[in-house]
Amino acid sequence: MTEDNIDDDWTNYSSAQYGTGENNFEEEEINESQLLNDDLDFYDDNYEISPAPSISGQTHLVRIGCCDFCLGRVGGVSLANKTLKQAGVEIRSEVLKLNPDLENIEKVCPLCEDLFSEIDLIASRLISELKEYEFSRLQLGFQLPNDLLESEEYIRINFGDKRSSNLKQALSSEISMKIRMLLETDVEIVNESPEILALIDCLTLSVKLECRSLYLYTRYCKLERGLPQTKWHCRTCKGRGCEKCDYTGLQYLESVQSLIADPLLEIFSADSHSTHSMGREDIDVRCLGNGRPTVIELKNPKKRNADLDKLTSLVNKSAKGRVEIKQLRNSNKSEVVRVKDAAADKSYHICFKVSNLDEEGNELEINLTDDEIISKISKLHGAELNQRTPKRVSHRRADKIRKRKIIDLFEIKVDGKIIEFKLRAQSGTYIKEMVTSDSGRTTPSVAELLDLTCEVEWLDVIDIHSD
Repeated sequence: MTEDNIDDDWTNYSSAQYGTGENNFEEEEINESQLLNDDLDFYDDNYEISPAPSISGQTHLVRIGCCDFCLGRVGGVSLANKTLKQAGVEIRSEVLKLNPDLENIEKVCPLCEDLFSEIDLIASRLISELKEYEFSRLQLGFQLPNDLLESEEYIRINFGDKRSSNLKQALSSEISMKIRMLLETDVEIVNESPEILALIDCLTLSVKLECRSLYLYTRYCKLERGLPQTKWHCRTCKGRGCEKCDYTGLQYLESVQSLIADPLLEIFSADSHSTHSMGREDIDVRCLGNGRPTVIELKNPKKRNADLDKLTSLVNKSAKGRVEIKQLRNSNKSEVVRVKDAAADKSYHICFKVSNLDEEGNELEINLTDDEIISKISKLHGAELNQRTPKRVSHRRADKIRKRKIIDLFEIKVDGKIIEFKLRAQSGTYIKEMVTSDSGRTTPSVAELLDLTCEVEWLDVIDIHSD
């Protein structure tokens, strides 16, 4: 007995006039034919139904209006060498031999609401949406009303075969077979890691695509100072566009990101891009050596296949010596996490100018020999720094003290007031502040050890020890 029937029966009982003393049965004329039909309906509703593949279960599925697809799906017959519809036609034929009165039942299928009759239309719309995309892995998703899913599950569990597939599984299987026939390329229908996720709204029969980003790994060398690492929105308009930024929305027209990723947009017909790098360098700092590991993310790419050797050359030619990338290779989102979370030591080459100023800012003579300067700076080898968040980044970083280690310090050169050296430091070390002291916020520092004012001339990243 269905829940609706239970509600109907309860309504009838609750409306009976108990306790009135009236005998309504004596006032009504009993219709013998109607009584017989009522008895039969009661018998049918309360007759014990065994789940399919029993004939009583299959008969009940036909009686409530199941379509051929759903009969084949939950009817409990073998699907070897036959489609769902063929299996359903076979079940219906056997049931009608025993119950010919069920032949003209016309109802909306309670298991799918006749969705299987729309398979061709859904597949056609899906193919139309997919035609612009290059892909090999497709996942299908379905948006179905909760009440349909609940009623389908109730009928399937109580009257269908226990091993039968649910509605979403069957829809996915049928549509997959259809689109494989219609597509000219081999496509793998997957349940995870798709290149495209197709969301099918089963109420409107509309299709929405979610195209997974394409990821490419490389290392870049920034050969020119004055380039920001990523797109930098205009400070005035915050990227909306104004007169000050010539309505570009950008503080700087070019960046490392734009130089290495813009040429790829057209190749892959992507909407936009992002870069995910292992750390970052300041705008006035070069990145040399083997380069900084980075993953380029191309969003909503319509193309996925390209010659990466040629693309590497294309990017380097387009950058005109300002930025250079190593060989591109395919990557994934997991590598983005690995690259961004990596805490790699880095080697630097720094040059700075020293001066001896009195309290009024007048420059005095430096009373240190070159050997004394080298000896004092060498004390930073192996030293642990206490670095309070630098003033220049305090607006975007938490104000706290970080402990960082100088692993190695070497090749110290003194040329009058110009000093330079190389060092290897722990990830996250503020190198400029290690030299200048940042008004005492970093200790020990070169400025503290020399008791001189230090002003950084330039800084280069010469290696990132990530591999």
